[in-house]
Amino acid sequence: MTAQTLIKLSKSSKGLDSSIDELIRQVDALINGHIFGTVTESSQIQNLALQAAKYHLDAPGQKVRMRLCLSACLELDVEHDDMLIISAVSELLHNASLIHDDIQDMDEIRRGQITVWKKYSTNIAICAGDLLLSSAYSLLGGISNTKLLPIIISLVGRRTSSVIEGQSDDIECKVNPIQCIDTYVRIAKAKSGALLGLPLELAIVLSSQNQYLEIVRKSVSAFSVAYQMADDLQDIEKDSPTNGQQKSLNVVHLLKDAGSVDPVGSAIKLTEQYLSEAGQSAEMLPDAMSEHLLKMIQQIQAQLKNDHYS
Repeated sequence: MTAQTLIKLSKSSKGLDSSIDELIRQVDALINGHIFGTVTESSQIQNLALQAAKYHLDAPGQKVRMRLCLSACLELDVEHDDMLIISAVSELLHNASLIHDDIQDMDEIRRGQITVWKKYSTNIAICAGDLLLSSAYSLLGGISNTKLLPIIISLVGRRTSSVIEGQSDDIECKVNPIQCIDTYVRIAKAKSGALLGLPLELAIVLSSQNQYLEIVRKSVSAFSVAYQMADDLQDIEKDSPTNGQQKSLNVVHLLKDAGSVDPVGSAIKLTEQYLSEAGQSAEMLPDAMSEHLLKMIQQIQAQLKNDHYS
C-alpha cells in the first residue's frame, strides 16, 4: 500500500493533542532504547540489519496506529507503561510489515526516501523487518498484568498471522487472479484490518473492557476494506495488467473483469458502503476511540469527493 492514502488525523482538542504528542515521543524513546539502547555504536555501524532498521524508523509515517492506541488507552485508563508498550508493539509490527511488503511489491520509495531493500539489499531488508518483528514480541514481556499476557501474546500472534496470510493471498492473486469481490474483501480485511484494529484491541483487553471488542473489529474490518478500495481508486493505472500479468490486486480491475459497465463508479459506491458501515459501528465506542475512527472515515470521504465528485 502506498503512502497516498495514509490517514491524516485532524485534532479537535489542543490538550489531547499535546498529551498524545508527548506520549508519542515517549513511545519512540522506548522503541529506540529497546532496539538500539544496548548496542554499542561500533556494533550498530557494523551491523547492516540495525542500520537498515534505524534508517527506516528515522523516516516516520503519520503513526496512525500509535495515535489510535494512545487515545484508546487514555480513554480506557490503561496503565502508563503498558500504554507505551502496546503502542510500540503496534508500531513495530506495522513497520516490519512495510519493510517486507516493499520487497514483495518491489516498491522503491517509502516515506519520501529509498526503500530499505533498495538501499541495503533484499536480504538485509528481510533481516531488518524480522528485527522489528522480534522486538515487538520481546517488548510484550514488560506488560504489568501477567495474567493477561497469554491473551495479549495470542492476540498479537493471530493478527500477525492474519497479515501474513493476507499478503500471501495477495501475491498469489498476481499469478491466479481472483474472480469475486468476496475474496477481495477477505484479503483486504486480513492485510489492512488486522494491524489497524490491533492497537484498539490491545487497549481494550488491558482495560478489561471486552464489551467493545466486537464493535471495534466490525468497524475496523469495514474501514480496512474501504481504505484498500480508496487506495485502489488512486492506483488504477499503476495496477493495470501488463502483458496479461496482474501487477496488484485492484478492485476496479476486478469489477471490470467481472463485467461491470462502470467499474470506477461501482468501486466508489462499495467504498462508501463500507465507510458507512464502519462509521455506524464506530459511533458505538467511547468518545476518544470513536473520534479517531470517525476522523479517518471522514478523511477518505473527503478524498473520494475531491477525486471523483469535484
